[in-house]
Amino acid sequence: MKKIFIDPKDINHSLVKQAVEIIQKGGIVALPTETVYGLGVCAGKKNAVSKLYALKKRPKDKPLSLALGSIDKAIKDYFDTLPPFGYRLMEKFWPGPLTIIYYTSDDEKIGIRIPDNVITNEILSELDDAVYLPSANISGKKEAVSALEVENSFGSQLDLIVDGGECTYSQPSTVLDLTCQPFKVLREGVVIERDIVKTFVRKRILFVCTGNSCRSPMAEFLLCKYLKEVRPYFDDRYEVISRGISAPEGLKASTSVVSILKEEEDLDASEFYAQRLDKFAILSSDLIFCMEDIQSKYILEIEPKAEGRVFNLKKFISSVPDEDIPDPVGKNLAAYREVYSLIKEAILELKDWL
Repeated sequence: MKKIFIDPKDINHSLVKQAVEIIQKGGIVALPTETVYGLGVCAGKKNAVSKLYALKKRPKDKPLSLALGSIDKAIKDYFDTLPPFGYRLMEKFWPGPLTIIYYTSDDEKIGIRIPDNVITNEILSELDDAVYLPSANISGKKEAVSALEVENSFGSQLDLIVDGGECTYSQPSTVLDLTCQPFKVLREGVVIERDIVKTFVRKRILFVCTGNSCRSPMAEFLLCKYLKEVRPYFDDRYEVISRGISAPEGLKASTSVVSILKEEEDLDASEFYAQRLDKFAILSSDLIFCMEDIQSKYILEIEPKAEGRVFNLKKFISSVPDEDIPDPVGKNLAAYREVYSLIKEAILELKDWL
């Protein structure tokens, strides 16, 4: 058995590669995480997985969850499309002490966690493969929270122990099953159930336009204002955001929009910055409102499973039915005011609908 120390503040990449090579060859490597130490094996190496079960004295019918180096990998390569709440959990708690159980595209249950430990995250990223990383203990016994405790429990039975210091939390991750409606906490660990519930009940509303500098920011600011007036618990129940399909990142809101919102609503949009629409924003939003039919079509082309959550804001305007909310970019202040009036009418109706 070999033991190496990797300083989390000054990671030695040659030592990282040593750990990666041992895992790739089917070895069992003890790794630090923010919760407890884990025993890592390559998920694709059947002999290594069998050795791991035997070492931990873990029942063969008790599945292991995967540890990955990035959220993108979990979304693209492993999970099927989750409910919007699932993506917000990833956003809030990953990397971190939360294991999420959901279905693969083949309708099989799978558990995944993205550890929040710089050493292990570096190893997983370099490996670029899924690793089983159950706690470093005999099943049912106390989890190891230091490299010394791992050594005392398993000693020469391991191929490598990576000492990264003591664990931050020294208690297990929370295990959350999203295959149940709406969810079920199988094991409460670092992440408490109350915080999961808060993420679940706080619905995300997304407004989409072209450049995210005029129409969608107007809608975002107006809905926030009007919902707060009638929903004293607004911050606990709603998150309102906006994006643009071809938004230049960092572009400020149009001066006309800033002026109109200040003059008409006493709202300050001077520090608003445009953000480009991405797939994660679509997947994580409960309701999506577009300014034009072409934007709704674009969203459903890149994410068909968003159907049922995508609406055109014009549906909430009775004065000009079936007409898209026009893009005022490049036009005079009067055109911006006209668009503001349309969006305000829609938002007042939408507020009551919500």
